[in-house]
Amino acid sequence: MYTINFWPVLVAAVVSFGIGALWYSPILFGKEWMTLTKMSDSDMEAAKARGMWRSYVVHFIATLISFLVLAFISTTIGIANAGDGAYIAFLLWLGFVLPINVSEYLWKKAPIKLVIIDTVNVLVSLLIGGAIIGAWR
Repeated sequence: MYTINFWPVLVAAVVSFGIGALWYSPILFGKEWMTLTKMSDSDMEAAKARGMWRSYVVHFIATLISFLVLAFISTTIGIANAGDGAYIAFLLWLGFVLPINVSEYLWKKAPIKLVIIDTVNVLVSLLIGGAIIGAWR
């Protein structure tokens, strides 16, 4: 039986949210992301008024699930340090996230810049989350 420590999973999910907040802020890629998604400031305000916090809650739960799966895989294969945790996270990103996001570009005709912004955000979050989970054993 494999035992997963929930604390590094929770910390990884919170850190991932912090990365996303910075990533999609005006400091980094927020303005470009809004332009590429054709979202205006008024659209954003309307989303907040409709209860955008619900989307954050659902996204946080999805993030927890992702890091729980990463923790399970890391425990199963015996990851015992931050470097190996980041490495397995990279492999999972390469094998699953990247191909799925490439299809966004190919089939939904999403702008390549948008796909890159979103895909690299997931990569950074997974690498850091994998390192946290790998180190906290």
